[in-house]
Amino acid sequence: MQNSKCKIIINSLLIVSLLAPTFTLAQGLEQPQTIEEAESLGLKILTALPGAVKKAWQEEALPLILKMWHWAKNVWDSYLSSWVNDLWKKLLNLVGKESPDIKQEFQKEKQEMQQDLWDRFKDLLK
Repeated sequence: MQNSKCKIIINSLLIVSLLAPTFTLAQGLEQPQTIEEAESLGLKILTALPGAVKKAWQEEALPLILKMWHWAKNVWDSYLSSWVNDLWKKLLNLVGKESPDIKQEFQKEKQEMQQDLWDRFKDLLK
């Protein structure tokens, strides 16, 4: 119940935050009366769009992404890397140590399989 309320609130805030800039952009524009006015308005919007996207990327998105990256790297370096490295070492020690009996048994089975395969091949040629 509480989880669904949180989802509704977060989704509502996201929608409002995405729609709010469009209302402020439309305030300074008048509705074109002729085709020429519509064409000039469209060209004005198209020429301003790349600059606006570049500005938003460089001044808002990129700094936010870099902050998130530095935060994640700090959390990794401070807390997680030593824990993951220790876990990885334990796993390698657990899996990496094979008893000599297993290796010998594997070599024995390998030789038997090769011999069996060679015998079958000989039988085919007879």
